[in-house]
Amino acid sequence: MRVVIVGAGGYGRLALDVLIAGGLESKVLGFYDDSHAILPPKVRGVPILGDVAMLKSMLSIEGAHVVVAITDAGTRLKVANSIRALGGSFFCASHPLSYVSEAAVVGDGSVLAAGAVVHPDAAVGSHSFIGPGAVIDRDAEVGAGAWISAGAVVGSGARVGAKVVLGINSSVERKATVPSEAVIEANGSVKR
Repeated sequence: MRVVIVGAGGYGRLALDVLIAGGLESKVLGFYDDSHAILPPKVRGVPILGDVAMLKSMLSIEGAHVVVAITDAGTRLKVANSIRALGGSFFCASHPLSYVSEAAVVGDGSVLAAGAVVHPDAAVGSHSFIGPGAVIDRDAEVGAGAWISAGAVVGSGARVGAKVVLGINSSVERKATVPSEAVIEANGSVKR
């Protein structure tokens, strides 16, 4: 298995860290970033190989699993969908100190940081980020491209739409609903 990371900024470095912690450092081919010309040639010893167009060209010849690590959800999903249209496959990067129940579903291309928890019968959409210490409780649903920040909690049976951003230490109460593309500020709470 070979893995590439799209995005060499903060989220890309975090995704690399998760892959390294999982013992996959030797499997990471490098980064692809549209700003490659102004970036250093390597991040933590991993090369920046070019832009997303170069990645697409490479994927037409040889396969690799992709982690799209772009902070902006709209851009992340747009890039992921363009890679998926080429037949690209995605890798779910889970830190070894995260926990995902065998009865939960986490979509491809998602990144789970250290301490992230996804409880039984919860579902997390593709290309989502579950931050350190964040909890997705039982029976909860999180849409594609969501960003669940450090310490955020999605209560049991809650519904969080696509491209939602939950700020640090925010909470979504049991069976509450957050519409797609909503932003919940740090320490904010969504009531039922």
